[in-house]
Formats: sequence, structure tokens, C-alpha cells
Amino acid sequence: MEKDASRMSHWFEMQEGFALDCLVLREGDQRRVYVVTSTPPEEFSWIHDRWPLVAALNLKRS
Repeated sequence: MEKDASRMSHWFEMQEGFALDCLVLREGDQRRVYVVTSTPPEEFSWIHDRWPLVAALNLKRS
């Protein structure tokens, strides 16, 4: 979800197997999530000047 300049929410579907690229930090019971952003796709540039990066999930474990 992204909010535009008038604070209106715009929701987007995620493709299966993909997730937001982010960093989760934890200290005790507190957690913070930092979402990696980039320039928005041209068709959505009117919504916001930044856009969350989407990455394919890598579920392989060694």
C-alpha cells in the first residue's frame, strides 16, 4: 500500500513467491522494519516519488 499526496491509500497485489525487500531489526520486544525503496514505475509515479522494491523469495535452505 502506498499513500498519495492527498493521503489516499492505493493497494497493490503481490505475486506469489515475491515479497518486499526490507531489513528487520530487533532489540528485546521491539522490532523495526526498513523497506528498501527506489524510483516508482512510470505508471505509478503520480502516487509517490519512491517505490518499495519487490524481490523473489529464496526459500532454499542449505
